[in-house]
Amino acid sequence: MSISTSPAVGAPTAHRSRLSRAIETAARGHRSVPVLVVLAIIWAVFYSQSPAYLSFQNLTNLTLQIVTTAILALGVVFVLLVGEIDLSSAVLSGVCAAVAAGLTVNSGLPLPVGIAAAVAAGMAVMFVQAQAVMFGVPSLIVTLGGMVILQGLILVVLPPEFTISVAGTPFATIASAAIPAGTSYALAAVATLAFVAYRLFQYRERLSTGSLASLTTIIVPSALVAAVLFGGVFTLTRQRGLPMPVLIVAVMLLIAWYVTTQTRYGIHLYAVGGDREAAQRAGIPVRRMVLYSFLVLGACAAVAGMVDASRQLGVSVTSGSGPLMLNAIAAAVVGGTSLFGGRGSIWSALLGALVIGSISNGVQLLGLSTEVQYFATGSVLIIAVAVDVVLTRGALLPGRR
Repeated sequence: MSISTSPAVGAPTAHRSRLSRAIETAARGHRSVPVLVVLAIIWAVFYSQSPAYLSFQNLTNLTLQIVTTAILALGVVFVLLVGEIDLSSAVLSGVCAAVAAGLTVNSGLPLPVGIAAAVAAGMAVMFVQAQAVMFGVPSLIVTLGGMVILQGLILVVLPPEFTISVAGTPFATIASAAIPAGTSYALAAVATLAFVAYRLFQYRERLSTGSLASLTTIIVPSALVAAVLFGGVFTLTRQRGLPMPVLIVAVMLLIAWYVTTQTRYGIHLYAVGGDREAAQRAGIPVRRMVLYSFLVLGACAAVAGMVDASRQLGVSVTSGSGPLMLNAIAAAVVGGTSLFGGRGSIWSALLGALVIGSISNGVQLLGLSTEVQYFATGSVLIIAVAVDVVLTRGALLPGRR
């Protein structure tokens, strides 16, 4: 008489499947937790070496240092979410800054005209590159070639002396302006109340559908948001007020958060990155979503370039060069956005930029050699990708390859 052993064989498999799904769900829901732990460790190490590291002045400097990287990383997140990559947006930021500075400083046009022209230029360049990507050319190759072309284009856009000084012009106010402390606290209060209203709306929706809901889902997140906002305002307004670049980053992050989490576009964005073929069969316009992501990156590159040029008080052939591109990609990935597409959050741009910037700031404050910064940044990036592979794809689980 034969005895079937299929249940016994199937049970471990089912258990592994459930365990895999549980780990994947945890990875998606708490991707920012490891980043915050790493950030706390970095701050603790540098603070132990120099108490000035966590002073109000240095925290303000750190915030201003990561602004350009955070804005560019925000655009990179959109491209990574649809499963693509970009290597040209840093150089593009320099080109856009040259366009804006040339129009406002050399041609005497109003600042809003220069800003609009720079954003339009950034989106136009990314539109062309997106067409090649949608045609079937790998985005890595397209944007690598685009980076080389843009390095030549910036020489064309700049005047014969290959530099534009913006010191003493309205263009410089992009980075030098500050919001008074009173207004900054009012903005923090408005943002906190808006978040409370949003969580309350979600709470009522769950109750109306018969789902389990607790007031804890309103109180705890709202308290955390209030602590972060008011703590940030208290820290950053100790000198002249809240720096304008910080407000620019905050507004861009809030808009991106709303678009990616509260609209159909956000649902389609993650669907395309998660499984492009399935998204195509479901009727989602995959090609259009890829195009939109590159357009968002083009706009972010333009803003990042203008903020950086305003901080540096000029544009030159070196604008957008150096480690900016690698730092932006590293920030997005270290912050929790997957290189495989479909997983991540726009907040990863800020968290990753904080991690990368904290290392750089600490190395400079302690007077350490530049190679220490490179070693630390590269190690953090490798570890972040390894964690993404292990947790999100379950690479260490039996039966998962």
